[in-house]
Amino acid sequence: MSMSYNNLTGFQLSKLYTFEVAARHESFAMAAAELCLTPSAVSHQINLLENELNIQLFERLHRKVVLSHAGHRLLAALQLSFDHLSTEIKAIQNQALAGSLTIYARPSITQCWLIPKLQDFIQQYPLIELSILTGNEMVNFQRTGIDLAIYFDHQPLANLNYQYLMDEHIGPVCSSEYAEKMNLMGHEQHLKDCTLLHDSQAWQNGTGTEEWQSWANHFAVELNTSKGMQFDRSDLALLAAK
Repeated sequence: MSMSYNNLTGFQLSKLYTFEVAARHESFAMAAAELCLTPSAVSHQINLLENELNIQLFERLHRKVVLSHAGHRLLAALQLSFDHLSTEIKAIQNQALAGSLTIYARPSITQCWLIPKLQDFIQQYPLIELSILTGNEMVNFQRTGIDLAIYFDHQPLANLNYQYLMDEHIGPVCSSEYAEKMNLMGHEQHLKDCTLLHDSQAWQNGTGTEEWQSWANHFAVELNTSKGMQFDRSDLALLAAK
């Protein structure tokens, strides 16, 4: 028993790309606009491809075209191939960056800063397998299997290599109803009568009141920072403020 087949030529590959665009839009006119061709040129390439493959890819209806069953199958196969090719190209470009990476960070910064950036990271480094752990305690890198940690603190940690990420700006926030009730607009001295919400894990080895005290000292505002509610996550303090 023998089997014969024809390899795809470069010209057919070009027509297949034209087909993918036309099939994606189900419109020769929209494909022509994307490919910077005329609709008649797109139609001519599709006709040639159908004749060469001996497959009807589109059904020509009045003023529109729709994919045939065979066309749907070919489109799915092409899109899968293009996705695989794109992944391989990125993998080749970033071939030195592969393997597993375990990141440890505070829950708040993970939710508000790290997670929104993951999609771009995965697209740039598809061969890196991420594991993300959260917590508020300091970690021992030699025992936990964590590769890097994102810490929030006012000074670098001893005996660790570190990379500065960003500064922060802090200021009082509350609901508009609470601000009106406590007459806070333009009267920051009234903050001394407010319930303060503290992020107890903001600074390592702190008492949990340092952020409010730092702000009060900077603006010379009298506050009793020992009062209020303590939270071990800043996003929970923000939720309570809302």
